[in-house]
Parts: sequence; structure tokens; C-alpha cells
Amino acid sequence: MDPTDRSTREPTIFLSAAEASGDEHASHLAAALRRRLPQARLVGVGGPKTAAAGCEVLLDITEQSSMVGAAFKRLPYYIRLVKRLKALVREVRPDLLVPTDSPALNWHLCRAAKDCGARVFHYIAPQVWAWAPWRVKRLRRLSDFVACILPFEERYLRDRGVPACYVGHPLFDTLSTPGEPMPDLVEAWAEGSWRVALLPGSRTAELRNHSRALAQTADAIRHRWPAARCVFTARTEAAAQAIRRHSGRSDLEIVVGQTRQTLEQSHFAVAVSGTVTLEVANYGVPMLIVYRESPLLYRLVKPMFRTPYLSLVNILGGRCVVPELMPWSGSVKRLANLAVELMNDLGWLYETRQALLDLTAKLRPPPGQTASGNAAELIARMLS
Repeated sequence: MDPTDRSTREPTIFLSAAEASGDEHASHLAAALRRRLPQARLVGVGGPKTAAAGCEVLLDITEQSSMVGAAFKRLPYYIRLVKRLKALVREVRPDLLVPTDSPALNWHLCRAAKDCGARVFHYIAPQVWAWAPWRVKRLRRLSDFVACILPFEERYLRDRGVPACYVGHPLFDTLSTPGEPMPDLVEAWAEGSWRVALLPGSRTAELRNHSRALAQTADAIRHRWPAARCVFTARTEAAAQAIRRHSGRSDLEIVVGQTRQTLEQSHFAVAVSGTVTLEVANYGVPMLIVYRESPLLYRLVKPMFRTPYLSLVNILGGRCVVPELMPWSGSVKRLANLAVELMNDLGWLYETRQALLDLTAKLRPPPGQTASGNAAELIARMLS
């Protein structure tokens, strides 16, 4: 039997996850594929969660991911990485490539997969509707199907000739609904007994750029309300150490691997922009969203954006549900003053809690379904 002959072997599915959130989503998809296609070979690039779900991870790059500004500074590294990943695709010769988010990197893998005769199933559509909309032509050329995780994406892509289907948001495969009773906003506001969640991001550059400012914002909150408790969340112990190192503080309260438990007990949050803001919204926690970026770089890329808001919560809400400091140049005074101002406004806190709960309720899949299960079923149909 020729191992390179696709007609005589079980299907090989190459998963590609380049960052922590992608690793999370790819791991659930891998688990769903294991149940739906138990004989398939799952191989690719990802992180520890994807590996634990039964995928043969050839390379872990999830700790090296970064956003636009940091990526420019590491361009030589990414050029070498792309060459290595394309070589892996050519070596494996999969039947199907499943890129998960991270389009800047995954476009190259899609092209390599197509050159090998493989099909491409995008899980989590590149956000071509948000910025650089001309990329939809590339998506149409390099994809056989796109599994969308936001409700409006299916129509947007189909109208532009891209086969697509809304499968649900994978975050809600595992997110529980908020417990009752929810944290008492009146009590926190009246007595100053705040529980504030500080979410500095997961990427190395995010931790470096935000940890010190969030720690100083926590100081400002405690100066105003001495009984307030401000808690950092970290994905791993290494991330917790990075928060202490970049903040220059050893006295911070940091919990590891307990973001959701922390949010469920929080009255307010200061969050670095990313998927985690949907987790904050799920628990109805009023928040301030921030992301540090060079003002010069923002002016350069701003013409490519097609949405009035940059944070996912406000994009989905179609309005400014929560304030977003994006881009933010690093002014601690601006960040801290806005956080205290918001926490002082009890009416805003209640209105925002309800708006966030209403927003995330629309993203939950029907009972008995999951985004990863729906995507696995579509993949099985493609390979049948």
C-alpha cells in the first residue's frame, strides 16, 4: 500500500493553531473529530491542549504568537517559521487542512495544502469583514469551506462567493451560564467591597505591554476603595511569572487557570482586547477594554478597518456597549481614571451587565449542539 495514495488510507487531517486561543478551539475540534472520525489521523501544529485532545502535534508555536506591531519586529523569525510549516504540510500531504484563526500565518499553509491537492476547511473565519476586506478574494481562492463562529459572517461570506456555514462560537461549548445570585453591584458600589478582574492578555507581548499599567490601575482602585480586591488572571504559571516580572511587583494577587471562576465572582473587569472579552461578557461583568499599540502604527493601518469599533464585544453589539481604549499609548492616568469613573456609575454598571448578558445569549448553540461538533460533522461530510 502506498502511504501517499489518498484513496488507500484513512483520511489525514492537518490542524493548524498558532496561538493560545486557537489551541483551545482546535483542541475541542480535535476531540469532536476523534468521536466522529475515530480512524482519521490528526496531525499538525498547535499547543498542549490540541496535543492532549489526540492530535499529533509536530510543532508548538502558540507561545510565540503576537499581534501586528510585535509581529513586524520579528519578521525574520516568521519568514523562517512559514518555510518550516509549509515543509511540514508538504511532508504530511494531508487530505484536509483545518486552519484555526491566525490568517496571516495560515494563508501560507493553505497555499501549500492546495499545491499538495488537499482541501481547506477554515475553522473560525478570518475577519475579512473587519479590516482589509480585499482578503475575501484570497479566502475564496484558498478555501473549500469556512465554518463561521459569528452569526453575521455566513451571509457576508456567501454573498461574496465563499462557501460558509455558521456553526456557533466554540467559546460557548464550555462556558457555563452565570450562576445565581450574581455579584451584588449595589453592595460593591455602596461599601467599596469590589472584586475586580484584571486580564492582561495571553501573548508574551501583551503581558509585557499591559501588566505594569493594570497593576497601577489596581492601585488607583484600591486608593479610592481600600476594601477592593483586584485579581490578575493568568493562563499558566509562566504567564503569572511574566506578570510579576513586567509589573515589577511581587505583591500582586494572581490566579492561574481560573479565569472563569474569577469572572463569576467579579463586579468589574479591565481586559486586554481579545476573545477573553466574550468570557467577561458571558458572566455579565461590566468592563473596560484596552490594547496598547503604537499610535503611528495605528494611523498606518486605520484605513484598512471597516468597523467603527475594534473590540469584539462592541462589534457584536453594533454599538459602544463598553468603553474601549484602542489604540492606547500606555497612559496609566487615563486608564485608571476611566476605570474609577465607570465603577462610580451604578446605572451604567447595571445597564452594561444586562447588555452583555443579552449579547452572549444569542451566541449559545441550541441544546445538544456544540460549535466543534457541528464543524466536525461538516468535515466528515467533506471527506465522505
